Amino acid sequence: MRVLAFSPGHITGFFEICRGEDEISTGSRGAGFSLSLGSYAEVKESREMIIEGNMGEGEVTRDALHILGIKNVRVKIRNQMPLSQGFGMSASSTLAATLATCHLLSLPYERALEAAHVAEVRMGGGLGDAIASFYGGLEMRLAPGLKGRIKVVEERARILVAVVGEPIKTRGIIENGEMVERINEEGREAMKSFLREPTFDNLALLSREFAISTGIADERMKRILRNGERIGSIGMCMLGNAVFAEYSKEMRRFLSGFQHYECFIDNGGARILASLFP
Repeated sequence: MRVLAFSPGHITGFFEICRGEDEISTGSRGAGFSLSLGSYAEVKESREMIIEGNMGEGEVTRDALHILGIKNVRVKIRNQMPLSQGFGMSASSTLAATLATCHLLSLPYERALEAAHVAEVRMGGGLGDAIASFYGGLEMRLAPGLKGRIKVVEERARILVAVVGEPIKTRGIIENGEMVERINEEGREAMKSFLREPTFDNLALLSREFAISTGIADERMKRILRNGERIGSIGMCMLGNAVFAEYSKEMRRFLSGFQHYECFIDNGGARILASLFP
């Protein structure tokens, strides 16, 4: 049997880094949304572990499968968006793979999420993307970690995302003590504001302010955000040299010079698409 699973990509608008006693309790507080573009994984039993596809080295996925105690599966992954640009592709590809594997072997789906989250934290790939992608929608991560608290709001917005520069390595940011202090201070204030008005437009506004006040946005990114906000709602993807915006013809023209994608907010979360025989 072959199992096909999909996990949505995910964009964080702002966040706060929360280190716990272990990978389970470590995570982030913040807000973001899941994308109708993401990762597909096809899994079937094999004599050895084989991971292939456009997901780089696949070390996070491999570690997650080891956490599940799985050794004999063949995993094919197709990511619809680039890595290291704030689209949560490391988390979504890993979650799609673990979800398909758990379905194949009749394991609880909660184990798929746990393995993906722990591997993401352990390998420095992210802190909250796997959890957000599992649920979908526009989410507020109110308490960190796998057993934290998340509130999801259904949102039907049409989205543009664009890569405007070189990739940013998440680990280089979240392990920089001075940067973490700024991120946490600004992230706490942004969450207070977002809880008062949990809308896409406010998320974009707070994301711009967060990117600039923390110093994550360089001068080129600041210029793009300032020019873009004259057109409509636009924010910076955390953590990547990419922006997200509400779709309009004028915004599409503005972003047309960059590698860009059109999609929607995904409200379904990670899911099994098919079980195929043989």
